[in-house]
Amino acid sequence: MPRRTTLTALALVGLTAAALVLDLARPGAADPVRAAVAATLAPVQEVLAGWDDGEVAELSAERNALAAEVDRLRARETDAAELGALARSSTTAAVDRTLLPARVVAFAPGSSPVGGRTVTIDVGSEDGVLPDQTVVAVDGLVGRVLRVAPSSADVLLLGDPQVVVGVRFGEDGALGDVQADPAPGVPARGHGQLTLTALGDSEIEVGAQVRTLGSPDDIPYAAGLPLGEVVAVDPDRGQLGRTAVVEPFVDTDTLDLVAVVLRDDR
Repeated sequence: MPRRTTLTALALVGLTAAALVLDLARPGAADPVRAAVAATLAPVQEVLAGWDDGEVAELSAERNALAAEVDRLRARETDAAELGALARSSTTAAVDRTLLPARVVAFAPGSSPVGGRTVTIDVGSEDGVLPDQTVVAVDGLVGRVLRVAPSSADVLLLGDPQVVVGVRFGEDGALGDVQADPAPGVPARGHGQLTLTALGDSEIEVGAQVRTLGSPDDIPYAAGLPLGEVVAVDPDRGQLGRTAVVEPFVDTDTLDLVAVVLRDDR
């Protein structure tokens, strides 16, 4: 479409809008303006009336392509910012291994036929992902890889009933484990909260930071990863191992960018 014709069309739109604004502000005052616009732009209207459907479709396609490009650039900018935050996080500092960034592309509740509360990420065996690799986010532990396909993988999330994680907590690094289900007789947990069970007679204090204990070769969990914070301690009823409520650092309901901790044998 010729540039002059396009500019003329934009001028017509602008003058028409101005007349409408004036008419709303002072009814009747826009009549002379409207008449002048009609007289001045009558030739332009004839030109515009001559546009065929192909030209209109071409203009619409160009507009849509430009909007799509803007959205793509914004998405890349967001990805770069999130990757930068992950690279600077304490989670990354705790892992002396390669991290493979991944995007969550699907969620599955624990009641799904595949079993387990999982998310699907957009990297797989072609990228070096293996079962039982640790998955993290900026704020800490997400879960572990459950199943792997060539270009995707399912991640079993922290908080699923199947997941039990060995941990250290507090300034002294006392040992325990974290899981979703509370012990019998203790208060119910809030949404997403977990239960810490101390090993032996270790004291638990509100505010204690909980980190992963780690496993041989980081399978399935790497050591030292932030997991959550103790927000309440259950009453001591003489049970073996004190228990407490842990609020995870990662909200698994809103996951987006994560990273897979790759093993050396990939």
